[in-house]
Amino acid sequence: MIRVKVKKTGDSITCVEVSGHANYARSGKDIVCSAVSGITYTALLGLIEFSTRKVEYVVNDENGYMKFIVPVAESEEEEIRQQTILRTMIIGLQDLEKGYKAYVNVEV
Repeated sequence: MIRVKVKKTGDSITCVEVSGHANYARSGKDIVCSAVSGITYTALLGLIEFSTRKVEYVVNDENGYMKFIVPVAESEEEEIRQQTILRTMIIGLQDLEKGYKAYVNVEV
């Protein structure tokens, strides 16, 4: 099972950690794993692109692990961009969880 843990301080998402494998299908054919990877990698890339400070992250595809820490925004506009990216990620992951409960768990 893939576990997604989203940490918040107040209303702001501060950290995302993804671990495990879906085991929905064999490697290379696992649509659940691919969907989680696509959603979370896109969010990470969006943060990197739109944050003025460095995004700290660790990725280990072999172990099915990803963790990234949201940098402190330098402006309200940047904070809004970051949180919009992350909330959109959560919406996508929670929708995936609805259809594949045995394979994905999202904890906010």
